[in-house]
Formats: sequence, C-alpha cells, structure tokens
Amino acid sequence: MELPVRIARETAGERVISVDGAWGAPGLNLSHWPGHRTPDELRHDLSTGSALRFARLPDARRRELAAGCTSIVNNHFDTDGTCALFAVRHPGRALELEDELLDAARAGDLFGFPNERAFVVDRIVTGLSDAQSSPIASELRGLADDERSTRATLHLLEALPAILRGDVEPYRESWERELERVKLDLAALSRCARDDVAHLDWTAWVAKPGSFESGRDPGRHALFGASQHDRALVAVPDAGGTRYRFVINTTSWFDLVTRSALPRPDLAALAARLNDLEGTRGSDAVAWRAQATGSPSPELWFGTAEHELFAEHCTSMRESSLTLPQVRRALAEAQRAALALPE
Repeated sequence: MELPVRIARETAGERVISVDGAWGAPGLNLSHWPGHRTPDELRHDLSTGSALRFARLPDARRRELAAGCTSIVNNHFDTDGTCALFAVRHPGRALELEDELLDAARAGDLFGFPNERAFVVDRIVTGLSDAQSSPIASELRGLADDERSTRATLHLLEALPAILRGDVEPYRESWERELERVKLDLAALSRCARDDVAHLDWTAWVAKPGSFESGRDPGRHALFGASQHDRALVAVPDAGGTRYRFVINTTSWFDLVTRSALPRPDLAALAARLNDLEGTRGSDAVAWRAQATGSPSPELWFGTAEHELFAEHCTSMRESSLTLPQVRRALAEAQRAALALPE
C-alpha cells in the first residue's frame, strides 16, 4: 500500500496499519503478539503470515480494512516485523517471495532453522540497525533508537528481495561466523542423547564427552531448529560437574494458530528448588538462576548472573553438582505442577 513506513513506540492515537507488535494503536493490526486484534481471516502463526494473507486480499478489501490508516508501523525492529512491513507495503513482490519471507520470519521470532538462507536473512536483519557494526553504520550514527530502526527498515524494504534470493555477500560479516557456529551446534546435537517428552512439549539433550568444546553450548537456533518442542534442556557433563541450560521458546508466548501453548512452569520457584538441592542461594556468585517466566523466551541455568534475554548462547553456565536425574525430576515436577498433573 502506498503509505509511509516507520518504527514508532507510540502513534498518538492515529489510525495506522500496525504490524507484529500489539500496543492498542487504532486501525488495522496484523500480529501474533499477545493482545493482538488481527482479523480472524488473516490470522497466522507469524505476523509475516498475517501480512501475506492481507497482501493476497483483493485491493478493495485491503482498502476497506485499512480505511483511514495513515502509515504502516511497527513498535520494534526485528525480522518478522520487517518481513511483515514489506508484505504490507509491497504486496505483489511479497507474494512472489512468500516462502522465503515466512522462513526468515520463523528463524527470527521462533528461533527456527528452516534452512541456511533463512538463518542468514535473520542475521542480516538483526544486525542492520547496529550503529557500530551495521553495513550502513555511517547512516545510523547519531540517530535516536526509533530513527535508527526506521532507517534500517527503509534500507531493507528496498534490499530485501535481493537478500531473500541469495544476494547476501554485502552483509557477510553479519552472518558468516554465526552460520558456521549454528552448523557446528547442529552437528554436535546430532551426537547427543535425545529424549522427547511429548506431553510436556520438552526435548532433553545430553551431551556425550567431547560433543562441545569446554565452556560452549548449543545455541537457540540449533535447539529449536532440531526440535519442534517448546522447551529444551541441555546437559553438558564436564570434569567438575554438569552444565545445565533450560530454555522455553516463544512458541508458548505468541498467539499461534497451529498449536496450543502449555502453561509454563514457575521458573523462579524452580530455581529456588534447585538451589535447595544444590546447597546454594540465589544471592551466591554461582547459583541456579531464572529469567522472568512471563518474558517471551525465558531461561533457567546454573551459573553466574550475567545472561541477557534472548541470548543465542549461555556463556554464564558453570558446573553443577546435581545429577541429571535430580535436575530432570525437578523440571518434570515443575512442569506437571503448571499443568496440574499428578506426580
């Protein structure tokens, strides 16, 4: 649609086509975020999918749904949002690249690994707004956050078709190292013992000796590229104990059409239980720690505190003295409690 595109955290009550976020802006909302107002006919697991369904509508119906809207807006910058903005702004071109757009969005918001190209596109988009390392860094320096994100978005609205078709060489520094790492992670996971606990939507990975270099762990894209379950436990035995990382994916946070989300366990209570077993306290330098259960993709791990939300890898893990059966039992009990299942 012939409307301006921008990134803005507030839209001052104006009617807009808001994509990917859900912040109550008047107008048409195309999103999978909790609280979205996407019309039923356009709902999809990904905001990009909803935008593509909008793009497929007859022009008259699109104009009816977007009546009075003055711009196309997202309130944050990421891959699914960028692909959704592209689909609304350039519907004809987007429908020609439907599979590529959906794959890239899935690699972004759901930490999937549909294929190497999708992962590369997600890395390119994610890195483009960084004022220090972006290929367009000279255009971003000195801009406020939303201005910087808007500038990166406008660049991508022009460059995305070529990127989706494989013209990624100009952005090599954004993806080359990370692609090599995720391929190594996937190969290492293939050598791990794997246990799928379907009724808890959980995959447990137990590394064999030498599966990972000391201090290394498989990244999110490997974990959720290799398993469709919502939760992943990684156990990496080392000489001094075992490193543990438990990750809950965004698939139980977004409002998805194709799957129902299981209730999440209380990660703070689970960390407290594991600290009791470990003989540590949450205030210790090394302890069981958890991010807020209500965040889009929280984690629990044993180690130091400095671990950011959505981090690909967890460099804060340290060796726990707890055995794998002890940790698995505590995790299973917490997840069953969330489901109100008998022990």
